[in-house]
Amino acid sequence: MKNRFALVKTTLLDYPGRVAATVFLPGCHLRCPYCHNPEFVEPDFKINDDVFNEDIRGFRRFLIRRAGLLGGLAISGGEALLHPLLPEIISLAEEFKLPVKLDTAGLLPDILAPYLESRLLDYVAMDLKTIPGRYHELGWKGTGMKSAELLLSGTMALLAESGISYEIRTTVVPPLVDETVLKNLVPLTTSAPRWVWQPYKPGTTLNPLWSRLAAPDEDELRRISREIETETEIIIR
Repeated sequence: MKNRFALVKTTLLDYPGRVAATVFLPGCHLRCPYCHNPEFVEPDFKINDDVFNEDIRGFRRFLIRRAGLLGGLAISGGEALLHPLLPEIISLAEEFKLPVKLDTAGLLPDILAPYLESRLLDYVAMDLKTIPGRYHELGWKGTGMKSAELLLSGTMALLAESGISYEIRTTVVPPLVDETVLKNLVPLTTSAPRWVWQPYKPGTTLNPLWSRLAAPDEDELRRISREIETETEIIIR
């Protein structure tokens, strides 16, 4: 079955400071037009117990062979917090004594909270995609108590209180994220130890029109970062 479960066996990029493997879990509640993993946004399969069992068996076989060579496991998506296999994958990582890093869009604090409270995660990277008022451009349909601003703030509060390592990430992709947006995002990032700016890179995207956008100038991003007054470390990665 296509786009079911993807495993990168070795990476130096997905878990800061560690040689890790990365699991990509399909399914997402956002539709970011610049997404470079469109096959994981709307996977073309139906989930059932046979699929689960086959994926978990294959992942266990991989860990038996390779866990001793790894320093951690990164779990990404899609939005991994939505995937039914996430608890079992984390349980296997714990069994093989692998620290776990989770990537999340930050809109599901109620689902994230038990993982933090149970100390099942060692690192979280939360995407702060743009100012909350523009999340409707990414397919977000929440309002009121489910507004993007409340959910993002809730997730950041959980992370700040958790005691684990974490970072906030923003993909700099004009016009959705430009200098004005970056400066307006500063108040939302003040509790984070680091804020990573990821310059957009052209390539395959969910909306093909966005694949033609030019990458932002990294010298210009460095200039903007110098003008921002914050105690949060800004990293251009």
